[in-house]
Amino acid sequence: MILDREFQLEIMKKMAEVYPAAYDFWSDNNYQNSDIKVKLYTNLYYLQSHGLLEPKSIHYTNSLDGIGSWNLGNTRLNHKGMDFLADDGGLSAILGTVTIKFETEQLKAILTAKIMSSNLSSERKTTMIDAIKELPAEGLKHLTMKIVDAGWDNMDSLMSLIQSALP
Repeated sequence: MILDREFQLEIMKKMAEVYPAAYDFWSDNNYQNSDIKVKLYTNLYYLQSHGLLEPKSIHYTNSLDGIGSWNLGNTRLNHKGMDFLADDGGLSAILGTVTIKFETEQLKAILTAKIMSSNLSSERKTTMIDAIKELPAEGLKHLTMKIVDAGWDNMDSLMSLIQSALP
């Protein structure tokens, strides 16, 4: 197969060794054989298509006679390529982290609304809502963790809920 994960890793590691400079595949004797050149160009193009290389690291052009040719530019990894090799998400994982915070009163309002829309008896609803209103922040945090745990304990229902939230 012309797309080769091990080969892709090999060429990415070579580019990482000289990062942020471009790797000179033209002068690397390991890539001079015509069969390996096609594999190199195809895999570089594939990596570039996935946004792991700088734009125009490689491009394919067709001539008027329909015969195409590969052209290497400055073949270099970009930050996404380096993060991929780091296998920890790199800064993209840190910068892309989404933190969700609920203020105590907001969370109490959400829980109250859910209780009110349930099919519990009016007496039971009132008892539960009063208990939530009295909870201190730490108690509310503990309750929230218990609710999350209950969701994980009912994985089928949780998966249906997650799927229904997807666009």
